[in-house]
Amino acid sequence: MTISLTDQTHTNLLKTIEYKASVYAKTTSPDQKKELGQFFTDYHIADYMANLFSFNMPKAKTIEILDCGAGHGILSISLLNILIQKSYTKFDLTLYEIDPGVLQDLHQNLLSYKKEHPHITLNYRVIEKNFILDPIESKFDLIISNPPYFKLKKESPEAKAMIHLVHGQPNIYMLFMAKSADLLKETGEMVFITPRSFTSGAYFKRFREYLLDAVSLDHIHIFNTRREHFKNESILQETIITKFSKQDNPNITITSSEDSTFSYIEELSTTKDLVVEKYRNIICIPSSADDLEILDLFHTAPSTLQDLGYKISTGKVVTFRNKELLSTTPQSLFDKEKEYCPLLWMHNFKNDDLLFPLDHKKEQYIEFSDRSKALLIPTQNYLLIKRFSSKEQHRRINIGYLYKKDLSSSYVGLENHLNYLYRNDRELTSQEMKKLGSFLISAEVDKYFRILNGNTQVNAADILNLPVPPELYKG
Repeated sequence: MTISLTDQTHTNLLKTIEYKASVYAKTTSPDQKKELGQFFTDYHIADYMANLFSFNMPKAKTIEILDCGAGHGILSISLLNILIQKSYTKFDLTLYEIDPGVLQDLHQNLLSYKKEHPHITLNYRVIEKNFILDPIESKFDLIISNPPYFKLKKESPEAKAMIHLVHGQPNIYMLFMAKSADLLKETGEMVFITPRSFTSGAYFKRFREYLLDAVSLDHIHIFNTRREHFKNESILQETIITKFSKQDNPNITITSSEDSTFSYIEELSTTKDLVVEKYRNIICIPSSADDLEILDLFHTAPSTLQDLGYKISTGKVVTFRNKELLSTTPQSLFDKEKEYCPLLWMHNFKNDDLLFPLDHKKEQYIEFSDRSKALLIPTQNYLLIKRFSSKEQHRRINIGYLYKKDLSSSYVGLENHLNYLYRNDRELTSQEMKKLGSFLISAEVDKYFRILNGNTQVNAADILNLPVPPELYKG
């Protein structure tokens, strides 16, 4: 393949910008990075994102572009280069950036690009204001962004400005996406790289409803590893690239790659109705024909676990907050009158069965008293579910069976990293627990949950709202 001088110059410029960003990232304090939610984009990702737009605008038109978290400008410059290759020559570019540490480089990069392309008309302005709080009247043809990622307090100015989207603890990136959707022209498109967390979960439900009503989700790109999206950064969340447009589109394209080099890309096209679960507006992300069959199986299920009468709660014992109540032995060395009951962790279950007590450094008992009763639950039959897992694990849903007969104590404490499944109207039977457990750890549920959830957390709401195909569970 022949590489033109223009392409080589463009790649060199992007590599230079990426290098400057990496140097800046290494020399920026962790506290500042956390406050700003900064994760700089590498040049492969920038080029990939820029190429996702449709480029169906008239060639003579002045293209109005917004980059609402500009950083060093790598996304904007990638997009400009693709547009020039597509024979567009007139651009109005608006960039938002509030980090004073990158502004000089941003201005220099844009100025250099403009000088290297004297044949185009490029008007740009860098706005050093908070994008969420700044009133914007302009509308844009194309919006591209790697927004900041950090949790907001509900009383923050940003959350108050967009309170109609806020439920629970919001993340700033979702507000960037929602405001951008409002700023698109009727034929506009936007491309974002963000955590996957917005695609499911109760905290993002209101946002998903708003976003999917405002724009059409046309393309999702997923990475098969969480480790290579942002160089020099440690990212625990799964990251995705999404493209949205104002024009309604019944179909969606889903692509995947091993990492951000995009050396090999798999592609899947399907209908949006299969990907977006209308009941909760959850966005599922299949990556194969088998995944599509799984979605069809679960989305046509008549009931969820909640519909069948099941409840789920989270273990109440946060150990670091209740150290004075915990013990490694069933009796106090100093007060023989104190009573203790079992404290269970996920490591108390091996092959889903209870092992208690264990020879383990962690505390195995919790005080049974008036001050601890609020942290305890009656000893009954419960199906326990580990709250955290990752896509790399053999199973995303890990369970344990707690049978009343296995503990002599009338109360038990569950550590906060455990969820427990139960009913309010009656106790779970042993046979019922085995059926529920077999269902939750089945290959079909595992596939569905991976399609549904890219977070490390196994949310209680996701379990409770899990569709139950009759073929898989005969309760």
